[in-house]
Amino acid sequence: MTTIPSPPGRVSDMMDMRDALEAGHTTPSALIESAIARAEAVNSRLNFIAWPVFERARTQALEPCTGPLAGIPTLIKDMINEKGIPASWGAAVLRDYIPTEDSPYTQAIAHAGLISIARSSMPELGLNVATESPLVGPTRNPWSLDHTPGGSSGGGSAAVAAGVVPVAHASDGLGSIRHGAAPCGLVGLKPSRGRNIGDEAMRSISDLGVNGCVSRTVRDTAAWLEATQTRDPNAAFTPVPRVTAPTGQKLRIRSYSAIMRTGGPPDTSVGRVFADAIDLLGRLGHHVGDGPLPFAGPAAIDALNMFIEGRFTRQLDLLADQIGIPITPDDLEYRSATLVAAGKGIGDEQFSAATRHMERVAAAYLDSLNDFDIWMTPVFSTEIVRIGVFGPDVAWLGQRDHLVDYAGYCWIDNFAGTPSISLPMGFSDNGLPVGVQFATRPGGEATLLALAYQLEAALEWWRHTPPIWVGGD
Repeated sequence: MTTIPSPPGRVSDMMDMRDALEAGHTTPSALIESAIARAEAVNSRLNFIAWPVFERARTQALEPCTGPLAGIPTLIKDMINEKGIPASWGAAVLRDYIPTEDSPYTQAIAHAGLISIARSSMPELGLNVATESPLVGPTRNPWSLDHTPGGSSGGGSAAVAAGVVPVAHASDGLGSIRHGAAPCGLVGLKPSRGRNIGDEAMRSISDLGVNGCVSRTVRDTAAWLEATQTRDPNAAFTPVPRVTAPTGQKLRIRSYSAIMRTGGPPDTSVGRVFADAIDLLGRLGHHVGDGPLPFAGPAAIDALNMFIEGRFTRQLDLLADQIGIPITPDDLEYRSATLVAAGKGIGDEQFSAATRHMERVAAAYLDSLNDFDIWMTPVFSTEIVRIGVFGPDVAWLGQRDHLVDYAGYCWIDNFAGTPSISLPMGFSDNGLPVGVQFATRPGGEATLLALAYQLEAALEWWRHTPPIWVGGD
């Protein structure tokens, strides 16, 4: 195996910036000023900034920079705490919440040397596949302003896709890293449960959320993971060395593309890209075979909906207590308020039953991974949706079935704790990015990244830039 060089003619990525810094060809201040200028040039059209921190970034760039990614500009999603900076979670009711301490993952980003220029936009409280919050308004996709950049990591995804920064922090509770990467033509790796700093104690299926990044190249995502993962000796996994080369293995891949709730097929564009991906994998020497879900899809979706609704309502009260700010349904967008109403109708016994069902589903999925190396699905069942389809003024029960049919492939890896990566494998008939997801056993990030390098070399997705692009040549 050979390492991956920077291909000639490719737009500069994070690792190019790092090399330029090490060679003395640029400075952290120059990189930060350029990123701020790019953000200011396109944010009025894309609306990916929740809270700018330009002056703080300028100050940090002048200070001594340490860490493997020192001096690289990024964005931090408006979801993890940064000391002295608003952490509103996309909610107007939390606009005045100012954390007094950094979260563990914020510290991991800082220790890597990355410098955030802004907190990126997200949907209210993170529970949507579109980024349209009452606090910031709709965030738009640089591939098409009429379409969503996904969610809940849509703000950072829009910024990276437009070339504002090479990489951005993202988080994933039911698919949000992958749900941001796929609509924007990016690489989005959801790490294993317990992989990251701050996640060492995570063991339960209810520990759904993990942190990571979105990027334009596989090597940027590999470098981010290597720099931000935990090295605690009591963590679930030993650290992943930086993956730098394509796989030399012939992998056993199980493909599945049916909509879990209905059993119907994805739309024509998604089906075409998915079939092309299977064909490419076969030409690369991998064995790809169709297979059924290892659990009953409709029953799992019913339990998933009950779990989401019951958990959201219960977690909202815990969040309010934790930060000391009351949150009532009247403080929330209509979509969130109607989700709370649905959750209040789910008693403790029903919620416990849904949780037990999800435990059985996750166990069946994990058991099936003993029979193959990679689980492969679309990220979305259709071309990415337009702004407003899952907007804040639509009642939860009025959009629930559509949402779970559209985005119902990713959640299983959060319950099972397995790593999963969305890769930009093609475009819809209308020229919008289509992502395909690859998952594997817990702790298997290196397998996914090595496969991603191989697919990236074949497709060269880094050559594609959207109509709104400020990243330069």
